[in-house]
Amino acid sequence: MKNFDLTILTTTDIHGYIFPIDYATKRPIDYGLARISTVIRNVRMTENHVLYLDDGDSIQGSPLEYYHGNVDNSKSDPTIKALNYLKCDAMTIGNHEFNFGRKVLEKAISEAAFPITSANIVYRATGKPAFGKGYVIFDFDEGPKVAYLCLTTKYIPFWEDPEYIEDIDFLDPIETAEVYIRDLKNLGIDVIIVGYHGGFEKDPDSGEIISEPTGENQGYEMANTLEGVSAYIFGHQHKSFATKIKDIPVIMASSWGKALGKIDLKLSFDDKWTVQSSEVKLLKPDLLSDKEMIKMEKPYQITVQKWLDEPIGEAAGDFCIPDVMYARTHETALLNLINDVQLHYSGAQISATAIFSSEIRGWEKGTIRRRDVMGVYIFSNTLKVFSLKGVDIKNMIEHSASYFDLKDGRVVSSGDLAGYKYNIFKGISYTMDLTKEKGKRVVKLEINGSTLDENAEYTIAVNSYQAGGNGGYTMFLDKKPIKEIKVQIADLIVEYIQNMRIIEPKIEGSWNVY
Repeated sequence: MKNFDLTILTTTDIHGYIFPIDYATKRPIDYGLARISTVIRNVRMTENHVLYLDDGDSIQGSPLEYYHGNVDNSKSDPTIKALNYLKCDAMTIGNHEFNFGRKVLEKAISEAAFPITSANIVYRATGKPAFGKGYVIFDFDEGPKVAYLCLTTKYIPFWEDPEYIEDIDFLDPIETAEVYIRDLKNLGIDVIIVGYHGGFEKDPDSGEIISEPTGENQGYEMANTLEGVSAYIFGHQHKSFATKIKDIPVIMASSWGKALGKIDLKLSFDDKWTVQSSEVKLLKPDLLSDKEMIKMEKPYQITVQKWLDEPIGEAAGDFCIPDVMYARTHETALLNLINDVQLHYSGAQISATAIFSSEIRGWEKGTIRRRDVMGVYIFSNTLKVFSLKGVDIKNMIEHSASYFDLKDGRVVSSGDLAGYKYNIFKGISYTMDLTKEKGKRVVKLEINGSTLDENAEYTIAVNSYQAGGNGGYTMFLDKKPIKEIKVQIADLIVEYIQNMRIIEPKIEGSWNVY
C-alpha cells in the first residue's frame, strides 16, 4: 500500500498587508504577508508535498493597494507580486477584488503566475466562468490528483458598482459546487479542496447563528451539505477557525496576514487514493519578516508612504476617540466630520456612518496628513442617497440600537450586530433608551426641532455597502438611489479638509445613548 502526505497552506483576506507596519501610525505590527512568508518557507523545508492556496480579497484594503488601484495602476500589483514570490499555487476571487473596477482586476490576473478563478462567477451570456476555469488541478507524481475548486460569495451584486459587474452573474456557490464536484470526480480527481471566499452563517463548532441568513455567508451549510470534499478553506469574515465538520477539515485564517492555515492530509492507495486522517491548525506569523520580500516590495512602500505623509489641512482641535465603544455611545468630532462630509457632497437631509475597526483612533490637533484619513476610512466605499420614509429612518436607528446590551449597568455589545454595522446619524436628533426592549429603544427622534414624521419622505446618505441592504438594513433592498457620488468616501474626506484648510471639532449634542 502506498502512502502520501499532502500539506495545504492557506491565507485569506490579505488586503494588501505585506509590510509589518500600521499605515495610520507608522508603528510596527506583528503580522503581514512578509511575516507569513517566513512561515511558508519553513513549512516547505520540512514537508514534501505542499500547496499554498489564497482565498481572496488580496488586492484591496490597505493604503498600499489603494494607491496602486486608485492612484497609479501602471506598475505590477504589489500583492500579486508578493504571491508570485511565494509561489502561490492558486487564488480564489474575493468580493473586494472588484472594488477598483474590472480593468484593475483583469490586469492583476494577467500579472499572476498562478490561476485566479471562481466557478460561480460566470458570464451572463454564456454561463461559463468569467475568470479561469473555476478550478485548478494538481497532478502529483506517484500521488493523487488534487483539485482546488474556487467559489465566491454570491452577495457581491448587493455591494459592487453595477458597472463593474454588468456582464456577469454570481451563482449559488453550493449548487455550483455540486455540479463541479461530480464533474471533477468523473475526471478521476482523488482529492477536492474547496476554497470559498465566504464565511460561516453558523459557528462551525456550536451551530449557533453568527451571521444574518442573507446568503452572504454559506460556509456552514456548504460543509454540512457537500459530499466528496476532503478539505475546506473559508474567508471573508476575518475570523479564525481551525476545526472539523463531519470529520472534514475546515479553516479560516483570519486576515491581513495574522495567521497561516495548515491542513495535513494523510492518504493511502488501495485501488484509489483515499484520505485516512487529517489535521488542521492555525500558525502564527513569524517574528521575523522575509528580507527578500521586503526588499522587493520596498519601492512600492516608499512611494505610498510619501503619499500618505502629504499634509491636507489643519485640525484646530483633537479629532480623537479613546475607544470604539465610547464613540458608539457618545457624540464625537471625528464621526461628526465624516457625516458632515457625506451631507456636504450628497445634499441629503440625513447621513449615517460607522466606525469600521476597533483600531481606529482619529487624529490630534495640528497638521492632518492623508494617512490620518486613510487610517479612519479604511474601505473603498462610495456614497449613495436614498429617499426613505420616516418610519424607515426610525427602524434604521432601532436596528443600530440592537448592537447594545446592558450588563450590570454597563453598556456592552450584544453580539447581535457587528460593530462596523452600527450607525451614527446626523441631521436628526435622537435618543436610545437601552433599558427598553430591542425594537422599542428610540424614545426621541426629531428633525429641525420637530418630531420626525413616519409617513413623510426624507433623503439619507449612506455608503455603498449599506446601500445594498447589508447589515440587516433591509429598508434599502430593492430601492434605487436617487443620487450617486462615484468618488470614494476617503477621497471626499480628503478633498473636504483640503477645501476647508482648517477644521474645527464639533460636538452638537444631537444624540445620546443611556
